[in-house]
Amino acid sequence: MTPRQLKYFIEIARSGSITTAANALHIAQPALSHHIAAMEEELDVVLFDRHARGVKLTVAGQRLLERATSILRQMDRLKDDVQDASAQPRGLVSLCIVNSVSLILAAPLLRLLERRAPQVQLQLSSAMSREAHALVEAGRVDLALLPTGAESPRMQAIPAFEERLCLFGRQHLFGDARGPMPFREIGDRPLIAPDHHHDLRKMIERTALAQNCPLNVRYQLSSADLLRSLVKAGLGFSIMPRNAFPDDEARGIVVREIVDPDMVRTQSIVWMADHALTPAGEAVRNALLELIAELIENGTLKARLLA
Repeated sequence: MTPRQLKYFIEIARSGSITTAANALHIAQPALSHHIAAMEEELDVVLFDRHARGVKLTVAGQRLLERATSILRQMDRLKDDVQDASAQPRGLVSLCIVNSVSLILAAPLLRLLERRAPQVQLQLSSAMSREAHALVEAGRVDLALLPTGAESPRMQAIPAFEERLCLFGRQHLFGDARGPMPFREIGDRPLIAPDHHHDLRKMIERTALAQNCPLNVRYQLSSADLLRSLVKAGLGFSIMPRNAFPDDEARGIVVREIVDPDMVRTQSIVWMADHALTPAGEAVRNALLELIAELIENGTLKARLLA
């Protein structure tokens, strides 16, 4: 199996059509079909289910897509991997930052890298924790800052900081109440929460069960931006990390730390254990750790430093 065949396979998987892929690759359709047949014979699996509208990945095909994407990304960066260690880091690095802190970290990180590693090209994205975790495992990003990463045996992790979970809501919903509040006082307040698949929702549900405190989840969303927008609109309360609302977006929003029990989670910088970071990747990781320490010290990032 050759890198060219892997590229052919990926293009078919992305387009969902051998004809469309053949046009994009500037190769005859019979020749492209022959390459896929040869791969299936070599691997002794069926990679695509054929149907009238095109093709769809089988389970084996989906597994190969994840591996092939990672393999080709590593091959593309081979030169950066073996460059002289004394040279300045260079090359492309992809980093995903979990949504709760992405707005705080993104701009300062890019500025810091411009000064420290100007030849590193940072491809930056943000996502909720489940999606960020999946991006790392699929080899679609080199690094991520996310919670629960240290729990995965397939990942290397550096715990960076610990953040508290708080209850957010508009001032008129809280009335005069301020300061820390016990979890049980959330009671039947209308909640805006991530859907059941997300780590934060699972943590909230576990705490509610342990405290024998049924929750009134009014809205379920799979977007951090939508969660914040509904809180700002006054449609209910939301349990989110302390840094979910940057200072310039927090006008009119009351933040109450949850206690009894304290709700905290650890954010870690993670990467796949079997994929060594390039010098450029190490430069991004180190810059991110340095920036986190600086922002915690000056109060911009409200958290407890771990690294």
